[in-house]
Amino acid sequence: MSDESFVFNKQLDGRFLNSIYEGDKEHAKMIFSKFVNSVNGYLAEIEQGYNSGNAEIFRKAIHKFKPVLSFVGLTKLTGSAEIIEKKCNGITDVNTLSGLYIPFKTELKEMIPVIETDLMKMKALTS
Repeated sequence: MSDESFVFNKQLDGRFLNSIYEGDKEHAKMIFSKFVNSVNGYLAEIEQGYNSGNAEIFRKAIHKFKPVLSFVGLTKLTGSAEIIEKKCNGITDVNTLSGLYIPFKTELKEMIPVIETDLMKMKALTS
């Protein structure tokens, strides 16, 4: 691996990422790659849960995806997912969560290219 330092995109939680990866760009590259390869599957599962109208199915899908967000520096979205997950308890209509879910989904989709770009930069440094 190159000795060249790597700076995460400022839209990501660089402080958190630096604390968990501690300069190990190979490990960060592996996790970012897994995220890029799996994010659409997670999104589809979450969307199916939402569209089912079943709050518990939706909650489980959000719960499963929530920790993945932090490992690529999307800690703000981890917090949003936590709120959505908690709000699923005791509701009968997931549509009442649209005000939380739609901005979450929109921001996530906007951040995917940021993750992909950082992954490409890491690949260039570690090849």
